[in-house]
Amino acid sequence: MEKVLIGINFPDKTRAENLEAALQQIVSNGYDCVEFCLSTYPLVAGGEIHWEYVNYVKDIFEKFPLKYTGHIGMGLELRNIHELDLQKSVLKASIDICSVLKLNPLTLHFEQSSMYLQKEKAFLEGHIEAADYAASLGLTLCMENIEVEHHTRVLEMIDKVNRNNFKMTLDTGHLSLSTTHFGYDFKMAVKECAPYVSHIHLSDNTSSFEEMRLTNFPLYKTLPMGYRIAFGRGDIHLPPFWGKIPMKWVLETLNDIGFSGVYLCEYENELYVPFQKGIQQNVRKIVTDIRAQKSNWEGVK
Repeated sequence: MEKVLIGINFPDKTRAENLEAALQQIVSNGYDCVEFCLSTYPLVAGGEIHWEYVNYVKDIFEKFPLKYTGHIGMGLELRNIHELDLQKSVLKASIDICSVLKLNPLTLHFEQSSMYLQKEKAFLEGHIEAADYAASLGLTLCMENIEVEHHTRVLEMIDKVNRNNFKMTLDTGHLSLSTTHFGYDFKMAVKECAPYVSHIHLSDNTSSFEEMRLTNFPLYKTLPMGYRIAFGRGDIHLPPFWGKIPMKWVLETLNDIGFSGVYLCEYENELYVPFQKGIQQNVRKIVTDIRAQKSNWEGVK
């Protein structure tokens, strides 16, 4: 049986001088993997790489027995045709950094599709180009579904890119919200996504879509997380099994199709520091039990 890899998103408010201590805490809590967002530190400026900063992070990363995955920085949008060259430069720089820091796969955001064919054409062609470049460096790119867009748009995108290293990051929290918003069955959506999934974000919530996410996104972003969690408003990033999503069923479904990637627990981890080890242990035990049950059943057959 392959080792179960449990990961956690790196706390993005961590100051650079505290990077080593933060990673040590993650190791102490029993995690095998860290997902690092490329905008956590100023690794890229104006589309160009700050190598001194990248090497600083690299030296610290190499001190720990962790696998690292990447998450694209905030603001990347290849539909922005008015500054497309800059957007593509940032993406290429991000892929280069992932190669140096050994962040694999790199998760990208689908964002919201446009009615303008020129923008969608640029979006598709830019990702084909990025996938080919990432492949030359041995990296996989994974497109993440978002809560304000139907998941089938992501699946269609992956089919159009049609590259072996261009897959899906299934975000359970986003899928729960989008299926609520679009009136679609969550379990059916998971089954449709499963063959495309190479990476997963185990993020929980109450499955309550917040309309302000569409009507006034800037205001939505200013709402205190404590308030949003208390009222269950939108993408509140609860730890897995702390919300209403049928997480065990999701893990069973992915196991049935042979998923063997990182189970990345993506949540507001600064709010749950006393519980981080328990969160890791719970997910690991459930995945291990699911794999053992399947193995025993196949042995009986």
